[in-house]
Amino acid sequence: MPVSNEEVRVGMTQVVDFFFSPYASAHTRRFKAAVEDGLAHLSQIQPLDPRPGQDVTLSLFVNVDRPIERVAIYYTTDGSEPVGERGSAERGTVIFAEPTDRQQYNADCGQIARIWQAVIPAQEDGILVRYRADGWSLSDPCLHWYADRVDPVTMPQKKGRCFAYHVDRWEAPAWWHEAVVYQIFVDRFSAAHDEPPLHSEETRGITDFFGGTLRGILEKLDYIQALGVNCLWLSPLFESPTHHGYNPSDYHHVARRYGTDEMLRRLIQEAHQRGMRVLLDFVANHTSDEHFAFVDALSNPDSSYASWYDFTDELPHAYRSYAMVQSMPELSTDEPGVREYLNGAALYWLEHYGADGLRLDYVPGPSHAFWTSFQQAVKTAHPDALTIGEITSPMSEIVDYAGRMDGFMDFPLSAMLRRTFALREHTLQELLSFLDAHSQQIPPSMSKAVVVDNHDMHRFLWLADGQRDRLKLATAFQMTLEGTPIIYYGTEVGLSQSDDAHKENAYCRAPMIWGEQQDYDMLAYYRRLVALRHQYRVLQNGKRRKIVVESDVDSAQVGAYIRYNNEDYVLVVLNNSEQTAHVSVQLDNVLNDGRPLPAHLCAMLARPEMEAVLPIHAGRLEISLPPLSAEICVSQK
Repeated sequence: MPVSNEEVRVGMTQVVDFFFSPYASAHTRRFKAAVEDGLAHLSQIQPLDPRPGQDVTLSLFVNVDRPIERVAIYYTTDGSEPVGERGSAERGTVIFAEPTDRQQYNADCGQIARIWQAVIPAQEDGILVRYRADGWSLSDPCLHWYADRVDPVTMPQKKGRCFAYHVDRWEAPAWWHEAVVYQIFVDRFSAAHDEPPLHSEETRGITDFFGGTLRGILEKLDYIQALGVNCLWLSPLFESPTHHGYNPSDYHHVARRYGTDEMLRRLIQEAHQRGMRVLLDFVANHTSDEHFAFVDALSNPDSSYASWYDFTDELPHAYRSYAMVQSMPELSTDEPGVREYLNGAALYWLEHYGADGLRLDYVPGPSHAFWTSFQQAVKTAHPDALTIGEITSPMSEIVDYAGRMDGFMDFPLSAMLRRTFALREHTLQELLSFLDAHSQQIPPSMSKAVVVDNHDMHRFLWLADGQRDRLKLATAFQMTLEGTPIIYYGTEVGLSQSDDAHKENAYCRAPMIWGEQQDYDMLAYYRRLVALRHQYRVLQNGKRRKIVVESDVDSAQVGAYIRYNNEDYVLVVLNNSEQTAHVSVQLDNVLNDGRPLPAHLCAMLARPEMEAVLPIHAGRLEISLPPLSAEICVSQK
């Protein structure tokens, strides 16, 4: 029998949501280092996602303590790498930046940077703009700086970073906006009926292989389809020495422990026949130490792959690796050979196996220019494919990837959602106010995924001390928001974890529970929410507006919003308090578009003993919500 959260956590201190702990982001570390060196850019452009016919303004940051008196940009529009120095271009066109009266202060290092700007003229659709920047002193010709020459996160470029953006009209494919995604950690999900059964934590260490397979997933497609999801996201399928697979040894074949290449094609074909899309995980930042290129480069300094990695005695293990983990050597993703190899591998999974899109791991590792090239390769060949990034950064940095991928996992929203519903550190009204401000920051061309939990963070139930009503409330919120919802395998049936993932995050990748171990009430609730999201398309594509409500309980913990478009609207009411809430919602002036109010709304999540029809009197709707619950109210036409 599974051990309950309450049994495991007796005597424990309050759990910490470690995935969202404060830390210096990759952007912050890079900016600090580049400004200290003298000249920073970090792909700061406006507009963020240039369209045909739009001029692009570049911002550069000059350390005021460096005698930089001129700044130049060298750019090309034919895909070639620009070459230039001190205002003279060998390849490409040169433009000069001008200082503005604006400065930026970096509190971490006490440095002040003056902002300089230059404008690259508007380009036609399909143009890749590549550029470099440098600065120099007029009084001392020996003093010279390259933009972003230093990089504490990944491979530094001695002559500065080559930047890039692509001019296009690409956006996330239409099918993504209609999707509900089911994330499967392949090793932990299921084995086929004639394969060795999935191991348990009693028979395997949490970082060992548990025996999940592609055939196991294939045999569970009926279960997945009954949940109502229409998109699968599979964890990395590459050959890899680890259970998680996020350090590939082979970018072109399925790991033998999962099955065969042909089995993946069969799984994707069967999913397609059921109307399901399939996303595959893709890792560009690093390989395993068993990858052929690394093995060859490590043993042979003259290897043609030596430039793919950064070998130096100054680093642990004598080479640069992700998070200093020896088995995860980092790729030099700005190397043309590496870029071509990774772009080709991504296209191979889309073309050879028939995948519909890629979830991009650890986006802040490779440069923005790499992701620009990657997006160009994918979208040129497969315009209907999705690219969605894992960007563990503040929202102000996430938006810099607009145009370089279709969308992002909305971790800032996830953090606030979990702090509100699981940890109770914020009120519902604080969450709704955050959501309004947060949504304004997202560029129109950038889509988002709404995540309650995933493979790198505590299971929601662990964080919520096993309180299932809190998970139901959080999920009702997730399923009624703009953005594509992602369900992490097992969350829909009450799967938690046996120990704190802060010790080892594999604890949040527990083996899937089946049969009588599942919480059937939770499963029914998930199925109902997913069905409602599909039935009422306004929940997929409508706008959202917060509504002021009155209640007889803590007003900070009760709230409502509507999702609406020109044809329809849905009212969502939430009670995040521990008491039954009697809520009054004034509806007559909410939309301000002249459409008449119906005589009543229907409560679609109502418990059987509650009245489902909610009359509207004088523009006001009254509703009672049990503690920690939500209601979705619709107009029946």
